[in-house]
Amino acid sequence: MKIGTTEFEFADTPMGVVFGKLKFDNVNSPYELIKQYCVKNGIGINDDYPDDKFINTMIIPELKVFDSERNELKGWGAYIIGMESDGFEIQFGGITSDLMKLEFKHHYDKYYKTE
Repeated sequence: MKIGTTEFEFADTPMGVVFGKLKFDNVNSPYELIKQYCVKNGIGINDDYPDDKFINTMIIPELKVFDSERNELKGWGAYIIGMESDGFEIQFGGITSDLMKLEFKHHYDKYYKTE
């Protein structure tokens, strides 16, 4: 099930991590969706403040990241952090340098100044 998209606007290139604002598709309450999924599936939650609708998950094994051609990108995994009033961010880690060069070339080039 597709839950949303991101542009992965930011990166820690040498660490093999990209992250960006998560734009949810047809989700009334992203906080509730994320929390219910984590509780139901035994996914660890680092921080949870229900009054603020803030959540910071551990890696969600079933959360997949795809490129624009619908090819799954491989890494260690992704997790979500954020608050409904400010938005949520997805962080995707464990990216090899080859994948970083291929899929996130702009981040690679900016960091290594290869443009």
